[in-house]
Amino acid sequence: MLNAAIIGYGGIARVHESSYRELEKAGKVKLVAVCARSEKSFSEKKDININDDDKSVVSDFHKYTDLDEMLANENIDIIDICLPTPLHKSVSIDMLRRGYHVLCEKPMATTYEDCMEMLEEAKKANRRLMVGQCLHFFPEYDYLKKITDEKCFGEVKSAFFQRLSSPPLWSSENWIMKKENFGSCLHDLHIHDVDMCLYLFGNPKKIFCKSKDGFSAIDGVTSIFMYDKFAATVMADWSLMNFPFTSEYRVCFEKATVTDVNGKVTVYPLDGEPYEAELSAESGYTAELSHFSDVSQGERDHGKNHVRDAAETIRIINLLAQSAEDGGRVMKV
Repeated sequence: MLNAAIIGYGGIARVHESSYRELEKAGKVKLVAVCARSEKSFSEKKDININDDDKSVVSDFHKYTDLDEMLANENIDIIDICLPTPLHKSVSIDMLRRGYHVLCEKPMATTYEDCMEMLEEAKKANRRLMVGQCLHFFPEYDYLKKITDEKCFGEVKSAFFQRLSSPPLWSSENWIMKKENFGSCLHDLHIHDVDMCLYLFGNPKKIFCKSKDGFSAIDGVTSIFMYDKFAATVMADWSLMNFPFTSEYRVCFEKATVTDVNGKVTVYPLDGEPYEAELSAESGYTAELSHFSDVSQGERDHGKNHVRDAAETIRIINLLAQSAEDGGRVMKV
């Protein structure tokens, strides 16, 4: 069994913690330690926009507030970085150089150049680096990837992705909503569906983005991805006070329209009655961490979630940010 340690104990770390408990039961990975910035972090409850019922339960892991002390005391194979975005590059590179396999939460870094530097450091260290673009492992998106690649319903004719939420006012010192921290709806929420478009359809020819400000520099975005034969509309908004987190997609193929609302996928065939698609019951986060444990042991390659793809997502996100700042200017990809 591999040993994992988390650096940072905010909202997403609690979700990872729950998945590690499942993987420990399966004999794959055990969470042995967590390093947080203060003892208070371990007792704070984090209510984030992810449907996870067990975010405040502290598992039987060793708790540290000093990173070097944790690394000296623990036998660790995998470092799971759940820190604010500006720290992703420096801490990932530090951990790779010290000989650990690294799972870094998204966004990978703040610039494409930083992403490529991280990738090069992983290569030099002969360690595995993966970025937590978790939708690649969620059953509803896994199903969409399969039917798109295999052309089960023919070619794509149009696509729509949307992600809505209340403002994430729960982040420590509100870092997630500060522009100087690479914080905005575009960089934190919208990035999921931007990444999914690239994963499903590849790079578009042109893109543009319109945005609105509010609680943060960018609270709502609408992006258009222009492909050769269709367009994808991608929307996100986290300015909706007291609004439940909602994610959805609608992809129109030649022979069916496929929709998802919060994990329920419905197929509307051109001929025949609508039906609900059969999906895996496994948590996407558990599948993600399980995948990385296999990658770190050389049992599989990066496959469905390569670090180069995460870097490309950052390049596209930054182009969308430029487009938004210029009032929706069309950008060549």
